[in-house]
Amino acid sequence: MNYNYDFSNELAPVGSGDSYWLDDQRLSRAFHREVPRRMADLLEVAMSVYAADRRSRRNYRGMNTGHRRIGVRVGVHDPGFWARPEISGFLSEFLYWMSEDEWSFDFTSRPAPLTSAGHQGFLFSTPPEAPATVSLFSGGLDSLAGLAKRSGASHVLVSGYTHNRLAGQQLRQVEMIRLAWGRRRALGHGPDLRHVAVPFGIDKPRRSGEEKSQRTRALVFLTLGVATTVQARSDTLWVYENGTGALNLPLNASQLGVDNYRGIHPRSLIMAERLFELALETKVNIRNPFLFETKAEMCSSLAVSGLAEIVRETVSCDNYPVRVRGKNQCGHCTSCVLRRQAIRCGGLTNYDPPEAYRYDVLDNASELAGDKLHGFEVMRGQVYDLEQRLSSDDPWLALASSFPELERTCLELSNRHNVGADRMRERMLDLYRTYVHEWKSFPNILSRAA
Repeated sequence: MNYNYDFSNELAPVGSGDSYWLDDQRLSRAFHREVPRRMADLLEVAMSVYAADRRSRRNYRGMNTGHRRIGVRVGVHDPGFWARPEISGFLSEFLYWMSEDEWSFDFTSRPAPLTSAGHQGFLFSTPPEAPATVSLFSGGLDSLAGLAKRSGASHVLVSGYTHNRLAGQQLRQVEMIRLAWGRRRALGHGPDLRHVAVPFGIDKPRRSGEEKSQRTRALVFLTLGVATTVQARSDTLWVYENGTGALNLPLNASQLGVDNYRGIHPRSLIMAERLFELALETKVNIRNPFLFETKAEMCSSLAVSGLAEIVRETVSCDNYPVRVRGKNQCGHCTSCVLRRQAIRCGGLTNYDPPEAYRYDVLDNASELAGDKLHGFEVMRGQVYDLEQRLSSDDPWLALASSFPELERTCLELSNRHNVGADRMRERMLDLYRTYVHEWKSFPNILSRAA
């Protein structure tokens, strides 16, 4: 299916028909300086892509199942710069990897934005202490667990949000972290914590319905993160995602490539680094230090971090927000199932009551309809398949034969970090061995509904 969108004349007002919006003034106010024009253009490009993605419905019929051709006209301050083949071509290549769609761009001139003399109400009274650790903070379990394992005297958390419930959930966590760290800071070894929360979104499209996959939304979050990193005068953006979630192998043979979210996949981060370097003409590193840890391993750090109480405030649900009082998460989607498995293995069950979920798929006594067990069953099937491959005479050959993308990922990581490819393969095998072992520690769960 072919789609074309013209965002060249939009100035991002709220409620203006087919427009999108992002409050980048939060980034100016937080750091007492304007967002550079090149960065403002990058945010414009990211939001144009996100809006076009949301408005382009996939067609799952025919030979090109789910595949789209999307043309975007976007207004920037320097169209000639963005139209250079090495930039526009790499942007299309990156987006093809992220969404498995063909993207083309027409960059047009846009007027300079109105600037405010002396921003009213700075978010921070003083700049963060350098060197600041800048981290994406989604409000999910991984972002909390990852933060618990990071050290540093000064932390800047950057969040993007599309509705007030998510903003409130993120803010509650930040306040609880600040309180816990404040006690340590009073003793002389607690980090300073700053939080930049940026609202963004698109107005309702004129056509009915929206594309649910949102495969490009990670570009918005990464761009916000890199913008914050540059504003904070740092050189590294930290993202926190467990290895099985970042690699996100297909759960079964019916899961198409267009269905696989690759937002924090290691190849996505490597390509995002390159895109930002081309666009900004400066190097910003993007690091996920937990690529070879399971979600349960990440969670284990929370038990001794002083942040375990905040687990109940985190959200991992694909269906969030669930419109049921007192039950923010559905409990049956694959994200909820992985969350609950990880929390059990991480020793945090006291902070994750089953009544907080609409459905408790880990309760052997419960009787749920088949559709509510689908997420659990496909994950259980994947664990069984992984175990068979890891038990073979040549585990890597068996694993990579089923998931060829893993071999390319190992080679790219080997090149990126100057580490031998065999070492990367062994670390990948260890990741999945640990993951299978964690699931097998609950034999009653794995045998449930067999």
